[in-house]
Amino acid sequence: LHSQPVLYVSPASDVFLLPAGSQNEEASELYHQVAMDADEVYSYVETMQNAPLLHASGLHEDFRLLADFGGAVLAGQERENGQGYQFVTWIWDYDRTGVSHGHYYEDDFQSAKQDFAVRSGLIPRAQLFTLEELTELYRAAEHWFYEGPELDYKQQKAIQEARTKIEYTVPDLQSRLEQAQSQEPQMNL
Repeated sequence: LHSQPVLYVSPASDVFLLPAGSQNEEASELYHQVAMDADEVYSYVETMQNAPLLHASGLHEDFRLLADFGGAVLAGQERENGQGYQFVTWIWDYDRTGVSHGHYYEDDFQSAKQDFAVRSGLIPRAQLFTLEELTELYRAAEHWFYEGPELDYKQQKAIQEARTKIEYTVPDLQSRLEQAQSQEPQMNL
């Protein structure tokens, strides 16, 4: 941050805030984002290392089989020279010897897992929200929470819990909120 290291990430994905960032709000926000990212990366690297090879006819590259359910496959491979990971979901062919209709994700394990859950039938697509939809729901909940009619404790708690979930789900929520705010028409009084 400002040419000064403020975080340290260990090989086991532990994140430490260094003294240079201890009194800095921006460093604190960075800490939380890096901690979530480090946990995700550690999780999928460990999963990839322990996963068996995917055996499918016509597949000319080594992919690791991460999940197989409902006719869908989630697989991944490390890119050349250790330049991250590629994840893909496929559909098995009728005799389960080959795969087709791949959806590819570069370094985006969360999106690949979500796509697998939908393609395999584990989760209906209608139950999922886009980042844009979540941002608008957050804005509406915030408006309702502060500007709406008086809420009872149960309603307040439900709205606050929903807002917290959205904060953890949308990685760039603050910038999306600022962008939405700047695009709203301004009233001149």
